Amino acid sequence: MLLFLTMMTTAVLYVTSITVQDAKQSAWIVPLLASGPGFFSLWLIVKLGRRFPEKDLIQYSTVIAGKIIGKIIGIGYIFYFFVSGFLIIQQFTEILFLFFLGNTPTWFVGLCFLLVCSYGVLLGIEVIARSAQFVLPLFVVSLMSIAFFSFRDMHLEELLPLFEGGLGAVVKASFVPGSWFGECIILAFLLPYINKRKEIFRKGSWAIIAAAIFFTGNILLTLLILGPELSASYDLPFWLMIRFIEVGRTFLRIETFIIFLWIAGAIVKLTLAYYLGCTVVAEVFGWRSRQWIVILFGSALFAASTFFLNNAVELNLVLSKYWPPFAYVFQLVIPGLLLGAAYLFKKGRKTR
Repeated sequence: MLLFLTMMTTAVLYVTSITVQDAKQSAWIVPLLASGPGFFSLWLIVKLGRRFPEKDLIQYSTVIAGKIIGKIIGIGYIFYFFVSGFLIIQQFTEILFLFFLGNTPTWFVGLCFLLVCSYGVLLGIEVIARSAQFVLPLFVVSLMSIAFFSFRDMHLEELLPLFEGGLGAVVKASFVPGSWFGECIILAFLLPYINKRKEIFRKGSWAIIAAAIFFTGNILLTLLILGPELSASYDLPFWLMIRFIEVGRTFLRIETFIIFLWIAGAIVKLTLAYYLGCTVVAEVFGWRSRQWIVILFGSALFAASTFFLNNAVELNLVLSKYWPPFAYVFQLVIPGLLLGAAYLFKKGRKTR
């Protein structure tokens, strides 16, 4: 549940527009290819987890590569979770500013968001997981409700012609959303907290499949209602599409209700990234005071979200051009190198 929510919460926002820009009306096929990095990352995590049970990625990177390189890898993942958290805050504040709180300073919205998540970090991973169990059904029901109530506004001709730009355009478009599926790297840090580790690959695979299905549905709905041109030209086509939905003659503007469910999902996702960032800081530097780590990490997130990426255009550029290659380094490259080194130098348990 936590993995699915982590991948989907922000994927339904800017990624839809970015995907449609390259693949046009064939964009709904993209999630099937984009899930590939997710499965590969999951496989790497499971293989490393079996060779080094009871250890997270930072701990077994020290065993494989030595203390110095292990520390460097740890610092890299601190930066990864910091950037991830920063981008979540930016997407959260931008949505609320554009659609609901246009007269409220974005720094104040971001501060309130961070304070709520800081409290969740202090409560621990079990509370975060329980929160995901509560939020996920509501999140899924909301997406299914959108599909149901928007049925009469769909136009199948918007999906034709299929593969107008060729298969290459679809493959190219999968590069950006693939980095969202690669977020299952969080499991490499949660393994010590998981009881039934033998089921991780099966359950993780189902989470990736479910995310791919829902992401496909999200893009399909957007294309069927708005068409490829409008979907590509608008930074947040999902929210624009929701505004078209009417339930009867009296129930309008359902995005007001949807936003509360999305906020809950965003809180869970940021809290998890925030928690993992603080956990890695504690491991790398040996700090024991979690309260001070939370304060320092949160202050850095607040400062970054206040002074950088102050508009939707800059945010969209970072998400489409810079985030994917940066994310793949930590989701695929580093775990892949660690697994290769573990086999080469015969570190950890032997596994099939």
